[in-house]
Amino acid sequence: MKDQLSVIAIMVDNRDEMAPEVQEIITRHGRDIISRLGVPSASKEQGLITLIYEGKSDEAVKFRRQLEEIPGTNVQMINFPN
Repeated sequence: MKDQLSVIAIMVDNRDEMAPEVQEIITRHGRDIISRLGVPSASKEQGLITLIYEGKSDEAVKFRRQLEEIPGTNVQMINFPN
């Protein structure tokens, strides 16, 4: 199976409380993340993380599902097959 390029956007509510759990999952998939940008909301209660992910499509789906299991996260993914 070929690698694909994906953009993964993660909106994290209650950022102070949930960020460590989100970070733990991102770290587990770190070898497949080629870019990361994090931006807090003006109130600092929410945070938006955008990732460029390059890896197997089944691994990208697994990564997304792990993030979606965290309460207060909204995850969107765009895939660009090679």
